[in-house]
Amino acid sequence: MLLINQPLMKNFSVLLLILLPGLNASAQWTSQLSGTTETLLGVSFTSTMNGFTVGTTGTIKHTITGGESWNNESSGTGLFLRDVYFPDSLHGAIVGESGLILRTENGGENWFNQNSTTTEHLVHVHFFDAQHGMATGQNGVITTTTNSGNNWNLQESGVLVELSSVEMVTSLIAYAVGFDGTILKSTNGGIEWLLQTSGSNADLRSVSFVNTDIGYVAGYDGTILKTTDGGQVWSPQNSGSTNDLFAIHFTTSQIGTAVGTAKILRTVDGGEAWVNQPISFTNDLYDVYFADNVQGWAAGQTGKIYHTDDGGGLTALTEQQIFTQSLSVYPNPSTDHLLITFELATASSLEIYMNDLDGRELIRIKTPVLPRGKNCLPINISTFTSGSYVIQCKTKGLLFSRTLVFKP
Repeated sequence: MLLINQPLMKNFSVLLLILLPGLNASAQWTSQLSGTTETLLGVSFTSTMNGFTVGTTGTIKHTITGGESWNNESSGTGLFLRDVYFPDSLHGAIVGESGLILRTENGGENWFNQNSTTTEHLVHVHFFDAQHGMATGQNGVITTTTNSGNNWNLQESGVLVELSSVEMVTSLIAYAVGFDGTILKSTNGGIEWLLQTSGSNADLRSVSFVNTDIGYVAGYDGTILKTTDGGQVWSPQNSGSTNDLFAIHFTTSQIGTAVGTAKILRTVDGGEAWVNQPISFTNDLYDVYFADNVQGWAAGQTGKIYHTDDGGGLTALTEQQIFTQSLSVYPNPSTDHLLITFELATASSLEIYMNDLDGRELIRIKTPVLPRGKNCLPINISTFTSGSYVIQCKTKGLLFSRTLVFKP
């Protein structure tokens, strides 16, 4: 599996040359002034400028400046507003206590009550388009609409736990998640729901799908689950945290963010690695929304809103986020064999090349998926001639180089 044209190299020293063009450095979220100390429970944006957040005692906040300033809007109620969602710039819905559903058709200028057909507390709402929507809540309640909320129809979920989140992937396919590891799927617009095997007993709080096959769920105790086959199999991911997670949002199959108790986590490789993004906030963040791959907002207790315009500083993994211990080459000096040692932050496969200074490839190794933790790869260099060589390691689209210089 290795080896093409191997000249002899006897001894060498190592110069570390790390080639990481275009990567971001530290994660960055900045606090925005919401103008309220009410707990904010939901957030939704229709563009990078226009967005809404809702919360306790009927709070509705609206921005047209990307969150630089937030204005009050009248909800006409003092009930807790638990979630807000806009499928487009004009049509939006808010859900809350006692079956409350508020609807707008003019971008939030006016909100009017709709009959949800339930008095259960509603905690989450999602629309596939302006017409097709669903809301979920306590005691397994699910209510659906196919006509922009003019009529809401109560559906039988088959469970009694709180359903904390719902997502419509198409006008027919939808997922709902809730307490005790509950995951439900519907393929007929919410009329019937099938209980899926989550493999978790955690209270699940949020679901996000990027297409009909790939989806993610987040919940208590740092739980993150992923499916790549439309929910037939759910696999746990290593979030690196035991903090409760309340919301998760993916903009592509690879790029997503989860928030929770004093925590923002981000992945850019489909959840293989979750990177902690430090914030100076010790309370709960209850919702997160990204208008594109880099512009995002997180909202939570005491009116806190965080904003990022660069994906929290993470648009691709850095070497330090792939390797908890940098690549090293041993022994030095060497006679006939060398060992490449490294410690992976997450299970990964690697491609390793050795070239001469004219760019001719002498060795190529493609590893299987290597486990998280310490790894060691032996390479036979007994037939190498003296000279300088470059070892390159490629993984997750990044290239790392080590220059080996022969010293007789």
